[in-house]
Amino acid sequence: MCIESSMRLLRQSLAFALLAIALPAVLTAGTPGSFRGIIVQAPSATHTNWIFVQGRNGMARRVDISHARVVYDESVPAANRQAKPQDALIQGAEVRVTAEQGSDGEWRASKVEILKTASGGKQDAASNDGKS
Repeated sequence: MCIESSMRLLRQSLAFALLAIALPAVLTAGTPGSFRGIIVQAPSATHTNWIFVQGRNGMARRVDISHARVVYDESVPAANRQAKPQDALIQGAEVRVTAEQGSDGEWRASKVEILKTASGGKQDAASNDGKS
């Protein structure tokens, strides 16, 4: 009986040690979120590592894109794409952002997906006007 209780105590101690190691990492990690909207002009001086994304509800989020992977959605026509997707992150572009909100309240993006370029809608409208 003594060996069984010693083994049980050892298992409980190991479980507690693993929990004590893993819990701080889980608590400090932010929960990733995803939101979409239109890039709007920054209210102050433009920062190259930040974009402002306004959602359907009118609320704008400031997003740090310095470490984000920027890609085009497959629905964006090749004619509307730029060589560097980052160059298409301008006012009027529609984007989907995957980001984590830090303890300071700032959003830090891991991925920005361009759903519609700012020039895409203008080019389409211009080409439709010429054909009518």
